[in-house]
Amino acid sequence: MTTNTKIFTTLIAASFLLIIGIVLRYTGAADVSTTAEIQNAAPTIDTIRFATTAYSADTLTSTGILPNIGTTRTIHVNGTIHDDNGEADIASSTLALVFHKTSSTNTCTADNNDCYRINTCDTDYTQGSDTEITYNCEVPITYFIDATDPASIYESDTWTASVTIADIATAQGTLAATIEVNSLLALNLPDAIDYGTRSLGENSSSTTNIETVLTQRGNTKADVQVSGTSMSCSLLGTLPATAQKWALTDVDSASSAALTTTAAAAARNIDLRTNESSELSASLYWNIAIPASGVKGICTGNNTIAVIAQSNGIAWNPHDNASDISVARQFHYRTEELPTTGYVTSWTDVSGNARNVSGAPGDQPASVISSLLNSKTAARFDGSTDTLTRAAVDLGQSWSIFAAFTTGSSVTGILVSDGYSSNDVSYMLGAASPFMGVGELVTGIHRSNSWTIAKEASPLSAATGYLAAGIRTSGSGLFVYKNGSQVATAAAGSATTFNSGDSLFIGRRWDIAEVPFWNGDIAEIIAYNGSLSDTERQKIEGYLAHKYGLQSQLPSGHPYKTTAPTN
Repeated sequence: MTTNTKIFTTLIAASFLLIIGIVLRYTGAADVSTTAEIQNAAPTIDTIRFATTAYSADTLTSTGILPNIGTTRTIHVNGTIHDDNGEADIASSTLALVFHKTSSTNTCTADNNDCYRINTCDTDYTQGSDTEITYNCEVPITYFIDATDPASIYESDTWTASVTIADIATAQGTLAATIEVNSLLALNLPDAIDYGTRSLGENSSSTTNIETVLTQRGNTKADVQVSGTSMSCSLLGTLPATAQKWALTDVDSASSAALTTTAAAAARNIDLRTNESSELSASLYWNIAIPASGVKGICTGNNTIAVIAQSNGIAWNPHDNASDISVARQFHYRTEELPTTGYVTSWTDVSGNARNVSGAPGDQPASVISSLLNSKTAARFDGSTDTLTRAAVDLGQSWSIFAAFTTGSSVTGILVSDGYSSNDVSYMLGAASPFMGVGELVTGIHRSNSWTIAKEASPLSAATGYLAAGIRTSGSGLFVYKNGSQVATAAAGSATTFNSGDSLFIGRRWDIAEVPFWNGDIAEIIAYNGSLSDTERQKIEGYLAHKYGLQSQLPSGHPYKTTAPTN
């Protein structure tokens, strides 16, 4: 029994050792790998500020952005960006800004008027937490940037800053904020008007007057008012304010307006600059009349040239607002479609009828900047061979033709006409032919070797800018208007059906031998196949006058004497 007991005890011990060994084997230490994928989070632009300095917390939102007079102003669009994956995940090189007039959208093409694209901005990774950075984008705005405040022509618009950023996985964040750009009324004015040394009894001429240039330095359509005082002479006498004269064109003292002590609008109406490469300006020409006796020495006084804003209405024009006229345009040639240099090989018709006119080599007018037409581009006809033409343009039984032009030294020729044969012309507007009187502004029709014309009683002046209209009412009358005033009328006879094969000529009539070529500049011609009402005629006259700096020549009762027509 003793022996059995020992054996059992030994078996129990062995079993215990076996169990212990198994437990120790399954509870020993081991390395276990773990994995988890964190998804990418797109970066977020948290804030946009409009500031005066880099990274500044000041804001221009409450005041709007005011451009600098005549030069560039740098504004700063800044704020914070965060990425929940950490600041190192932000690809700062992708940071970009489009600062645009809201209506232009963020896909706009870079333009100093309405679209600034900034592709290089600064960033600072030291600011904020490990998931934040700050940014600063500099925007160099020009002085003629489009204004959107209540005083501007774009009052219903705003400006938008659209900021974009991407992370290293190209996930993108965007944010936009709006602000107003304020109107800036500014012109560069002369410091002095120095008439120099003058003789007793001298009246200055177009070659001895003084030109002062007014240059646009803001983003608001601007005019000036002029007034002055008498000029006291150091040795004897006084020159009254009215001894000084002013004009919009390069003319003599007799053709200029007398300066008074009361401010008078010069109707210079310098428009908004839209050209990226050239400034916008207009001139005032100053003449002086010296009495034959009673004055001597250095005469001094003070003239005031005050800058005033024009209407904030959007200027009306017959191209974009054709439906405002009751009859349809048949052809329309204007300064915008002329080349800036060289010769006018063709002139595009913008009436929608594609009636482009062209000239043969050697007969093409030159393309020039016309000082008499507000420094606009014009086609200069030499009075010898220059002609632009095309076939088959008929205006019908009644018509209205408008033109902005200058006369050359000879004041002869036909601005625009229509001829089917040597005996037929259905419309004509011009100034001179041997049988009409040299230099007389005329409009008329020619049928079966017989003219019916209305002509002005006095000739046009050489080297002068004009706007003219020739109107034929259906079967009743012919009317000629010069600078907004009726200067001639004639009975037109019975209505006549004209041949639809008639050709259009600009710069001459169809019969080269009979009527001389036009000598002078033509900047715009508009023709309608119907007679316009007085209200419609005056609206087109106002459009042309203000566009080409001829508004001072409109009569005092004209509705667009001082302000251009607006929509």
